[in-house]
Amino acid sequence: MARLGVGIELVGRRSEVAALTGALDRAAVGRPTGLLMSGDAGVGKSRLVAEAVERAAAAGFTVLVGRCIDTAESALPYLPFTEIVGALEATRPELVAEHAALRHLLPGGFARAAATGERRELGQLQVFDAVLSVLDRLTVATPALLVVEDMHWSDRSSRDLLFFLLSRLTGQRLVVLATYRSDDLHRRHPLRPLLSELVRLPQVERIDLGPLDAGESLALVRLLADGHLAEPKLRGIARRSEGNAFFAEELVSASSDGLPHGLVEVLVARVEGLSATTQRVLRIASVAGRRVSHRGLCAVSGLSDDDLEQALREAVAHHVLVADDDDPGSLGADDGYQFRHALLREAIYHELLPGERSRVHARYAELLAVPDGAGPRGVAEPGRAAELAHHAMAGHDLRLALAASVQAALEADDREAPAEVLLHAERAIELWRAVPDAEAVAGVDECEVTRWAAWGASSTGDPDRGIALGRRALELAEERGDPAITARIGQRYAMRLLDLPGREQEALAAARRALELLEREPPSAELTWIHTTLARVLTRIDRFPEAVAEAETALDVARHLPPDPDGDLDAAKADARVSLAVCAEYGGDPARARKLLGEAKPLARRSGNLAVELRATYSLGISLLDEGRLAEAGAEFAAGEERAAATGTTWSAYGLNLRVAHVITRFMCGDWDAAEAAAEIAGESVSAVVAVRLAAAGLLTAVGRGRFAPTERRLAELHDSAQVDEQVILLGGQAGAEAALWQGRPQEAARRAAEAIAHLATTSAEHVPHLGGILLGALGAAAHADMAAAGLQPVAEAAVAAREMVRIAEHAAEHGLPRAGTLGPEGAAWLRRARAELTRLGTPDPAAWQEVVDAFSYESGGTDCGPASVGYRQAYALLRQAEAVLASGGGPSRVEPGLRAAHATATALGATPLAGAVGELARRAGVRLEAAAPAPAPGLGPLTPREQSVLALVAQGHTNRQVGAELFISEKTVSVHLSRVMAKLGASSRTEAVSVAYARGLLTPEQPAAARSTP
Repeated sequence: MARLGVGIELVGRRSEVAALTGALDRAAVGRPTGLLMSGDAGVGKSRLVAEAVERAAAAGFTVLVGRCIDTAESALPYLPFTEIVGALEATRPELVAEHAALRHLLPGGFARAAATGERRELGQLQVFDAVLSVLDRLTVATPALLVVEDMHWSDRSSRDLLFFLLSRLTGQRLVVLATYRSDDLHRRHPLRPLLSELVRLPQVERIDLGPLDAGESLALVRLLADGHLAEPKLRGIARRSEGNAFFAEELVSASSDGLPHGLVEVLVARVEGLSATTQRVLRIASVAGRRVSHRGLCAVSGLSDDDLEQALREAVAHHVLVADDDDPGSLGADDGYQFRHALLREAIYHELLPGERSRVHARYAELLAVPDGAGPRGVAEPGRAAELAHHAMAGHDLRLALAASVQAALEADDREAPAEVLLHAERAIELWRAVPDAEAVAGVDECEVTRWAAWGASSTGDPDRGIALGRRALELAEERGDPAITARIGQRYAMRLLDLPGREQEALAAARRALELLEREPPSAELTWIHTTLARVLTRIDRFPEAVAEAETALDVARHLPPDPDGDLDAAKADARVSLAVCAEYGGDPARARKLLGEAKPLARRSGNLAVELRATYSLGISLLDEGRLAEAGAEFAAGEERAAATGTTWSAYGLNLRVAHVITRFMCGDWDAAEAAAEIAGESVSAVVAVRLAAAGLLTAVGRGRFAPTERRLAELHDSAQVDEQVILLGGQAGAEAALWQGRPQEAARRAAEAIAHLATTSAEHVPHLGGILLGALGAAAHADMAAAGLQPVAEAAVAAREMVRIAEHAAEHGLPRAGTLGPEGAAWLRRARAELTRLGTPDPAAWQEVVDAFSYESGGTDCGPASVGYRQAYALLRQAEAVLASGGGPSRVEPGLRAAHATATALGATPLAGAVGELARRAGVRLEAAAPAPAPGLGPLTPREQSVLALVAQGHTNRQVGAELFISEKTVSVHLSRVMAKLGASSRTEAVSVAYARGLLTPEQPAAARSTP
């Protein structure tokens, strides 16, 4: 019988082959493409990859293939890229030699020199950059096809590296093809968040492999049967295969013995027809994984060479195993074998009895273990520790599993893979109490392993977990009684505490305890860092004189030390300068602050400490934002975000702060689409701190665009979290009050503003009001004015309540702690708005609202800000000014310019509530707003690319669930996008939105077919 993919032509797949060929053609002329190929197990992904490889090689492409393997819990970092770099080293060693960081990906790994602190995070960036650089160099000479197969089995570090490559496709002559099983992607599968991000990239296309149709299935079965089956049986097999190529092949193979009902039955039936010895060898091979070495099978099975070779020959002849002469992933370096399809291995493995399975795992563990090897790096051959740990755990050898897990964590660190460091270190921690004399077995103490885990958690975006592990490491260090180690861990624990809101006092106590342990010791980098950390903590809690003293002490200690070759001392000095800059700004000297930040940024960059570098960038951006220089602040935040994304630290403390600040800045300057996109977490597995801060920032745009139902749901979710995070309290209070005001619920708005003011008071230093009281006081005053206007509160009573809100705003403005020493443009603008809201309860005062318009002019002052001529807050003030003019007896001609400007801004932003309010006032005043602009050309209209993709799929008749599955977003997010589309197009239903889009040229007849590749 013909074997699928060998000796027979490709059946069907014309559109998929066309997509592959098109990508190769584009790459040949310098237009790179990323392809995501998905399909159910056995549908033919590997056959189509083989077709792509054959066509690429024939066209002169360099072909590089890396495969992910189902390694269960062994989590081998960068496994497919190790295979790719290994192939490059064999064929183009000069390219690999030019990029030292690629040594981390070579088979066997590369033990690097020790790195300190958060500087270790830079190592992963160097690996990523090296891979991209070598591909850049390679594709100068020849185009290349890079294939990563079976991404559903990928490790976290490989997923991060794939995203890095695909997001940086520019002019390389390169195609990156990644495949994965769509039927394996359950809701919480770790690949889903990556896919959600990748489909947004314009250079990434999807190829969804569905089942073969009836005619294609029959054609395939005929080719496989090669004339040996009658026509009725061929048709029966084609029908039973349901378009799955692998199932069709197995059914043809099993046809002489009847037709089993399911695929698993087919696979088991194939194996049961073999000899008992061959079945035993296959069971042993299935425990090793999809690939296994000949030496491994020989050692574990205990069979003689003749018996083993006879069994293997039978397995190969029946197409269960195939010879694999180049076997980088199996035991040993000799020739090996692999299962023809992963489904075969899975079916056989799951047929093993529990006792049989654990015994075979134990035998593999014995084979992998180095005789008399000792921890922390001697229990397995280099690069085999993770595999050994997996087999030892499954074989119930806890001592060996502990030692191997420790070595696996170290090897993951060598490969710059913090996610895998965390996985292996936590497994070692779990085993510690179950293994007698664990420290001797592991070769390191529990404190050290816990420190690794804490670093891994913090480096992969889980500060909550990092804090818990850091606390445990500190407890273990204190138990050992070593002051130097305890002080070092205490300082890092204090830094991690600052990643979480409301933990500043704990951080202060931890840092002071660390100082007590070392303050009588000679100057050292550790002592410098402790003073620097104290300065950072004191700055966070507004104790600026003490912070200045600690930062200056840190710099004084550093002056007594020789230059530090690894950059750790430079990082401490840079961080101290950032703290001094923050203190200088709060002291009213922003010029000196920026001078210090200008010194700190290059020093931090040179040191390699990403946390300090991002802190300096964030501080400079905030300084610019507080002065109302939105465009400059946005550019600084964007640079910081790009740096954080490039280094894998987007969800670190300052990586998160940068993203949140950029969302707010984009909202303020009118770039609402970008703000909304940046606020989407898109399914990443991140901590609660990350989720609530970013969600709170995203509410500003959601409220502005009138999406009140999801806003109310999110506000309810944030309510508990808001009690300890002042940023969430402020953003949630602002969004909640504004949402209630736009919905005509002023009583609820007043309650929310007052509640947020009360909660902020609990987070501020004693007798120092929070500046957020200015904004919240203005919204509270607006709520009482609305209540009076709606007859929900007597005017006199509303005026008293509104005056109290204005008093709160004025008290915060006078006694709060503005960053630059004096109230910035935003605070001053909100204070003017608070006072203007009060005039709505007395004599109308258009001049007061003109002051508000002028005060918020910083919103529209930047050339890089949104498309409107006035900002959102200015537009609101123009609306209120028009009301005051009309109430004072002014005619329509006096309010027409302001209303038109406000309406233009509201329309450009998609601010439906504001647009509605302006339109209603214009109607009552008899003012004609500007006519709608001519219909834009396709792709240049009001819809974002994501909204166009959603609408194009709706035009095809997709449900929200189907659209979400197509674009890797939730059904809820699809609904949000459709609501936005309908608001922008003035449509009341999905069908009407599609009709309007066609009529205005926003959709074209051919566009829906291309929607799959237009995220």
